[in-house]
Amino acid sequence: MAIKGASVRAVSNVLIRDVAPDDLERIRAAAAARGTSLQTYLKEALHSQASYLRRQEALARAAERLRARPEVPETERRAVLDAVDAAHAERAEDLADRSTR
Repeated sequence: MAIKGASVRAVSNVLIRDVAPDDLERIRAAAAARGTSLQTYLKEALHSQASYLRRQEALARAAERLRARPEVPETERRAVLDAVDAAHAERAEDLADRSTR
């Protein structure tokens, strides 16, 4: 009997052989410092790397799409960057004002 709303995710097991003892000890120490198991630490590291690769692939696809488009004139580019800088400065001032109240 299936549970309504439950999802089943297939997961894979990975075995890594011939890890240098010093490397493994450093990773174990980092996991312990974080208060987590070696398995959890390594799963998080793998997930982080996979996320990074997905972002890189998305950026490459965006860059490919943009190659066919004309370049933005430098004056327009600079105006947008200046507006972003001004918005960041304004936000920083707002946050600073809040902390002094």
